[in-house]
Order: sequence, then structure tokens, then C-alpha cells
Amino acid sequence: MYWADKLVDEIVESGKYQPFWVDDMKTPSGRVHIGSVRAVVTHELIYRVLQARGEKATFSYVLEDHDPMDSLPTYLDEKKYRKHLGKPLYKIPSPEPGFESYGQRWGQEYTEIFNSLGVHPKIIWGSELYLSGKMNALVRLCLDKAGKIRAIYKSLYGQDRPSNWYPFQVVCKNCGKLSTTSVTGWDGSKVTYTCQVDAVDWTKGCGHQGKVSPFDGHGKLPWKVEWPCKWKVIGVTIEGAGKDHMSDGGSHDFAKLMCKDVLDYPVPFAFSHEFFLIGGHKMSSSKGIGSSAKEISEIIPPYLIRFLITRVKYNRAINFDPGGMTIPDLFDDYDEAAKVYWQDPKRNLARIFELSRVSGKPPKEQFLPRFRDVARFMQHPEIDLDKKFAEVKDSALSKGEEETLKERIKYAKIWLTGYAPKEEVFIPSENISRKAKGLSEIQKQYLVVVAELLGQDWKTPEDLQIALYNLAKKMGLPSNRAFEAIYLALIGKTHGPRAAWFLLEHTEVARKRFGEISKK
Repeated sequence: MYWADKLVDEIVESGKYQPFWVDDMKTPSGRVHIGSVRAVVTHELIYRVLQARGEKATFSYVLEDHDPMDSLPTYLDEKKYRKHLGKPLYKIPSPEPGFESYGQRWGQEYTEIFNSLGVHPKIIWGSELYLSGKMNALVRLCLDKAGKIRAIYKSLYGQDRPSNWYPFQVVCKNCGKLSTTSVTGWDGSKVTYTCQVDAVDWTKGCGHQGKVSPFDGHGKLPWKVEWPCKWKVIGVTIEGAGKDHMSDGGSHDFAKLMCKDVLDYPVPFAFSHEFFLIGGHKMSSSKGIGSSAKEISEIIPPYLIRFLITRVKYNRAINFDPGGMTIPDLFDDYDEAAKVYWQDPKRNLARIFELSRVSGKPPKEQFLPRFRDVARFMQHPEIDLDKKFAEVKDSALSKGEEETLKERIKYAKIWLTGYAPKEEVFIPSENISRKAKGLSEIQKQYLVVVAELLGQDWKTPEDLQIALYNLAKKMGLPSNRAFEAIYLALIGKTHGPRAAWFLLEHTEVARKRFGEISKK
């Protein structure tokens, strides 16, 4: 049985966790990294299975734009944004026009990427939960029960919080920072706070002291305290988290004690999902490290991203390196899953294919042009791809199959341009290869005349191909050495697509390159 079906069995058969409310959350601190996409797709799979079974369920995603900026992504203007470190994301200006805040800028990228993958959660903004007053009762409860929360820190971590420590941080009235403030008093209506100069090592507080109401967005609860409070205020009954949060003594253990000792709220159904690694490395959206989800969404289609996530059990790491033959192999695996679905829909691989769909039901059985063949054939200008794959299929392509071919041509171009191994690429190189610089004088002379031939108007590639052979014969240059010169000059290899078709496809590049080589 597929893992999402097993989890839903466990959830439904327990008789708990109703009404079913699946939730995930993330701080929109920068570009969306693919790990966040894995998390939201994993939650959406549970929601999708619940719905398919006829269960009434809700699916939400909290964009934590009330959180402070605690680091500067590498792509930000440091001079402009360093002064905003420590401030809530919803109060920081967007790096681009058209957005109300920094948090909204990146939050919108989250939702756009999610939607492209067929994930459409109800979006909840963290700032709105506070500013609207929805968190007020929980803020009051946590301040009133600060002693119990101190006791949780003591029991879990052995930390002695002083009697004047309160689980709340104020947005400083003077400098606007949140990360640097500490609350030392609570009189039932206002908190007393200090904006500490050296509270953290990545920004400075201003030293201001004051009293302010903790309600209506004037501050926020610390993350470990806040997480279970949001479960209660939203009504969450199902939420997993990364293994860092789910480890012994981690944020989830703290949240469970909060539910029991402070909130009187049942702990949602939980599961620990593993990381999504790029080339073996974990990514960070706040630091701008690793491939962003947007970048990956530009090199493979949405259903393939879903397939990449869906086929791996939630508690196993995914390691994706777009270089080499990874992408052609991924297309092969997807095509195999499609064939299994069409032939034996009860198998696990068929279920994976079904849940990889962005929307709607999977298509009826059809011919799928192999991605690596598309990439290879499209580099041969003499090959008509529609006709070629009709030959492979042994009948004309349907309209749907033609669309699939067009899509694969699009992604094959991207793969060939930036990710394919050198031996798979027959595209003119940016620079003259070392071997091309070592061509014999007669080969260089041959290229000079070929460049002149390319200035003529050729009715067919066949005519040019004959002219290339005749020129080599006239110059006393063996044809294999003549064509070797063409390929080495353009692609740095001794072989390639049929020369005339390739030259007519890249005429201007070829004429310029041949002229440069003749002068070496």
C-alpha cells in the first residue's frame, strides 16, 4: 500500500483528528527552496487522499510573515537591508515593486509555485493572525501561564528561566525590531520590555524601554510557544514537520507539552518528513543557499517535480542533482510509472503516477517519446521529430502525443544547454576547443572555403552536403578529416550531426568560428 494511503488509514481509523484540518507553515524569508515544496506536497497528498475517500477536510498553509528577518540572503542589497535585520517581514519593504512587503514578495512566490504543482491550500498570513486579534486570547493565556511555560523549558532542556521572563517579544516602538526585545513584566493589560543592544549577534537593539499592549500585532510569541498556539487558533488536526523539529527534545516535543500543560488542545497527527537535498546538500531560503524551487520548476515540468517527491516515502531523504543523466533517467522512471498505471493500476507505482498528476485524472494510454531520444534527435537538424517518433510508434502521433513531444523538446533544450554531460551535447560551444586549435593547415583552409560556401543560397541541405564532399576531394583532404575539422571547430568533438544540416542551422556561428580558427 502506498505510504499516503497508509497514513490516511491510520488517521481515519483512529477516530481522532476530526474535523480533518491539514496544515503546513513556513517563513517567507527568501526564495522558496525545494525542501519547502516537498513538505507542502507531502501534506497535500494526505489531503488529496482524504478527499478522494469522501472525507471532509481542509488544507491550509501559514506564511509566517510576522517572523523577523534574521539573516540576509546573498541576492539582497546588504547596504539597503542590513538595517532591517530583526524586524518583522511584513514591515520590511519588498526588493521589487508591486508588493506591500518583503514577506508578501516571497510569500507570493510560494503560492505561485505551489499552485503550479496542483497544490492549492488556504493561505493564512501570520501577520493577519496577530493584527486581526485572532491570537490575542492565546497571547494572554501564554503570558498568564508564563510559569508553566518556564517549567517546560526546565523539564525539556534543563533551562532555568528567571521569574521575570515572559514568552513574548514586542516590536520595539523606537527601532521597529522584534528579535532584540525581551519582556520582563506583565500586568494583565500591558507588558514591560527592553530592546537589548546585544540580544543577538547579527543585529543591534536600540536600548529603548517601555510598556505596550501585547495584543493586535504589537509583538509575537516565540516560535516554540507559538507553533502549538497556531494549531489551536486555526484548528489544525494534522501536521508533519522536518526531522529537525521532530527529533527528541525538538520543537514538536515542546509543542506537545504546551498542548497538555497550557493550551488543553489535542496534539495533531504528526509525522516526520526528511530533507530534500540538491547534490547532497540541504538548502536555506533565508540564506539563498541551494537551488530554489523556482529554478527547478524551470528545468523539469510540474508533474515531474510531483513525481520526484511522491515516489519517495516521506521519511526518506530525496537527493536530486540536475546534472548528468539525472533528468533523462527521471523521465524514464515517470514513463515506466505511466505504463504500469495503464496496465496494472493496482500496483504502488501506478498509485505514484496517479498522485503525481497536477490536476484531473491521468490521461488514457498513449505513446510517450523517450526524453533522451528527443534530446538526441533534436540535435540533428535533418531529422523531422514528428515523423521520427511516428516511425518509432509505428503510426501517426495523436494530438495529445504531439503536445507531449513539444513539451519534451522544450525541456530537452534546457537540459542540453545547462545540465547534460558534454558527450550528449552537439551544440556549438562558446569557445574554441583545444583540439580545434590544433587543426592542420589544410583543415583550416578547408574551413575558410566552407565559410564562403555558407554565404551562398542553398536550396536544400543535400546540395550543401555534396558541395562539402566535393570541396574536400578537390583540396586532396580525406572526407573524414574534412568533417572532423567542422565538428572540432564547432562542438569540440570528432563527430556530430550530418554536417550540412548542422551548418545551415548554425550558419552565422560557423562562419565566424571558421574565420577565427583560420587565424590561429
